[in-house]
Amino acid sequence: MHTVKNFLYAALTLAAVQATAEELPRPFEGDFEFYRNGKLIGESTISLTIDGDRWSMRSDTKGTKGVARFLRFREWSLSEGDWIDGAPRPDAFEQEVKVVVKTITTSAVFDWEDGTVLSIHKDGESTLEVVPGLLDPVAVGLRIRAGLARDEQEWRLPMVDDDQVEEQHFRVAETVRLDTALGCLDTHRVDKIRGPESTRYTQTWYADELAFVPVFIAHGKKDGDRLESRIKALTLDGKPVDAGEDRTPCP
Repeated sequence: MHTVKNFLYAALTLAAVQATAEELPRPFEGDFEFYRNGKLIGESTISLTIDGDRWSMRSDTKGTKGVARFLRFREWSLSEGDWIDGAPRPDAFEQEVKVVVKTITTSAVFDWEDGTVLSIHKDGESTLEVVPGLLDPVAVGLRIRAGLARDEQEWRLPMVDDDQVEEQHFRVAETVRLDTALGCLDTHRVDKIRGPESTRYTQTWYADELAFVPVFIAHGKKDGDRLESRIKALTLDGKPVDAGEDRTPCP
């Protein structure tokens, strides 16, 4: 069985087609304001860089006001890989969350030839079996962005989640004009679909005319804390996006 598995993954690797520049999502760097229950508590930066068919996606969030500043909250993540058959294929993922003196670090290293991924998490480390289309928590958003450009509406995506591979379900919930610091934008709101009893929600608004860059992210519990990231400034393809001095809100 192990020999058959290795043969299948070798065949998938040989059959993979590298991306052209037109297929890759456009690089960007976005500056965001970070809110908790409507109060500004921090700032974050999300960026995607492209080098040939290689990509690297980073995020960095830090607390700058209130309790978040007092706790010296800091979170950063990095995912990088190549682009195969119209989708990201991650090679490595790292994430670190710091609060005062406590630090939680997670990572995943993908070995596509061997068909395994080494996941290091808070409870130890796990060697998991790679499945086609496997992603990490950062690359998931990149895959959805690529899908929106192809007019896809729903995704069931396998993702490394600590000691297991878990299928995550996402769906376009609505298209809406959203008022942002960059102006009134046409966006697709994508929801993470959870079980009927879950009170948690994760929603991301992707801007149509800005190559489906995320411009608003909301996460929390219906009966608890609400966390939001709202875009403040954006550089797309190396050029600043100017909302103009006379920006008017959405009607």
